[in-house]
Parts: sequence; structure tokens; C-alpha cells
Amino acid sequence: MKEPRPGARRASTPQEEADHLLALYDSDAGKIMTVLNGQLSNLTGRAQMLLQLAGLTITVTGFSGASIAHTGQLAAILVVSGLVLVLVAASLSMGGILRIRWMTQLAPTTLRETIIYAIEMRDSKTRIFGRSLALLIVGLALYIGSVSMLLLGNVPR
Repeated sequence: MKEPRPGARRASTPQEEADHLLALYDSDAGKIMTVLNGQLSNLTGRAQMLLQLAGLTITVTGFSGASIAHTGQLAAILVVSGLVLVLVAASLSMGGILRIRWMTQLAPTTLRETIIYAIEMRDSKTRIFGRSLALLIVGLALYIGSVSMLLLGNVPR
């Protein structure tokens, strides 16, 4: 990963980031909100990708879950545990990232306060995405472990 240029660093607070955006875009609300909206849209797209992977896992389990479970108790525990984690990841993604909160619902505030709110909302959704992704990865790893047991159990001796 490239090192940032000397002097370049992440803003340490939403307030500092808001002040930077106000200075960078000369307090142009439209440009600033377009940037923040783009970031929120990026998170939404990633959450949808996570949901697609979760849906695919659930669908495949419908076809192969019983076969996997018949492989043995450990395989059954792995497939169920993996599926539960995938479902929790999907639920977190739906409830925490895809939940709609409109910027226009804010009581009248200054541009700076609105930007800070948008940054805090983006940061919250980003943290939730990180948790959802970690749960999905662990769930998929458990699921793959159970599928591996099924495949290895069917290898001719």
C-alpha cells in the first residue's frame, strides 16, 4: 500500500473532516453533499454484494445442506454455524447499512452540522459493514469447511 504524502493524514474527527470539506469545496453544499452521497452509495453497493453472497449461501444450503449434515456431526455443526453467521451478517447489513435515514429529516441546521451528521452516519454504517463482512467471512469459512468434509468423505478409497 502506498504511503500518504508527507502532511497527508486522515481527519481525526468528523468535525475536522467537515471543516476540511468546507475549505476544499469552498462551502459549496451541493459538491460536499455529492461527495458524501457517493460514499454512502458505495456502502450501499457493498452491502448489496454482501446480501447476494448470503443469499447464494442460503440457496446452496437448500440443495446440499442435508447431504452435508449426513456426513457427520462436525459437518452438521459447521454448516449450521456457518449459515447462522451468514444470516446474522445479512441482518446487520440490512438493518444497519440499508436502513434509510433521509438527510432532509434533519431539523434546520448549519451546513457544517449537516456535514458532521452525514459523516457520522457514514462512519457508523462503515463500522457495521466491517462487522457484517467479518461475520460473513467466518460464516463462509465454516460453510466451506462443512462442504470440504462432504467432498472428502466421498473420495474413493
